Amino acid sequence: MKLMLGAFAGLLLAAGIGGAQTVDEVQISVGGYMLTANGAEKAAGVSWGNGRLEIGKPDVGVFYMFGCGYMGVTVPPNSFKEDATVGWRVEITPLKIVKHAVTFRLRWVRALDRGTGMTPASEDIEVTLKPGESRPINSVPVVQAGAMTFDGHPCGTKAASLRVSADFPDLDRHLIAADVWLVERLPNGKEQSQLQSLRGLPNRPIHFYFDGAPDDARRFDISGKLIADPEDGGIEITVETIRARADPGQEGYQSARWFRSTVHVKPNEIVDVALPQPVEKMGESAGAYAKRVFSIRIQAKLIR
Repeated sequence: MKLMLGAFAGLLLAAGIGGAQTVDEVQISVGGYMLTANGAEKAAGVSWGNGRLEIGKPDVGVFYMFGCGYMGVTVPPNSFKEDATVGWRVEITPLKIVKHAVTFRLRWVRALDRGTGMTPASEDIEVTLKPGESRPINSVPVVQAGAMTFDGHPCGTKAASLRVSADFPDLDRHLIAADVWLVERLPNGKEQSQLQSLRGLPNRPIHFYFDGAPDDARRFDISGKLIADPEDGGIEITVETIRARADPGQEGYQSARWFRSTVHVKPNEIVDVALPQPVEKMGESAGAYAKRVFSIRIQAKLIR
């Protein structure tokens, strides 16, 4: 049995920043995850967060694993569950928030380790996450001999892990509305377009799918997503677009191209993002489609 408590001392140092600034727009949380031997990683139903952020104020969560990779969490002065096999102490100190991206000091240590045979692990780093982004902290194998599930079945959990995430508060009401057009400029100078009206959360992918564009006997599908980040005086929008040529008689595609652009949209402003034209590649003709001019047109606003 290995019991490692000495590393706690380094984590007990609090960042002494006076005049703490309270911020409601972003939250940081740490969650536990379980990886089964024959399936996907799933949330372990354990999460801890510091709720309303205070710049410069550290918060500490105490996580532990027991039995068949089950996980629990508490806060100081409470310690690990008596039958815990692995335990972590995680400290988060928010440092600043710029355009909804939160920068924080992440200090963690795997302070309890019974039987995994792993060396002590710890980290003290500065991390920046936007809402919806996350970062792994640590993962350990589940090696307790004879471990069983709560309902008496053999344990099938392979590993347990921790991950830190940033997100908007639960039940956040911010909402983005966007009108998105696929616009083709015709040889006679006129335009034809398809419109999709979208709604979604800030800093979350908002997907769009346009009808296929015929090209002789072939068809191209154009789809993509927006990620909208509200800022003073407008919205910063990242546009990711995929143009894919359908494979005749098949469910998939013969080829695809991916584009990414970032634009700044002011209130009531409409912006165009030009799509690069196809080019001949490896002796394959791009066809009549290469002469067609497409763009993505966007008008977006924060509606609440």
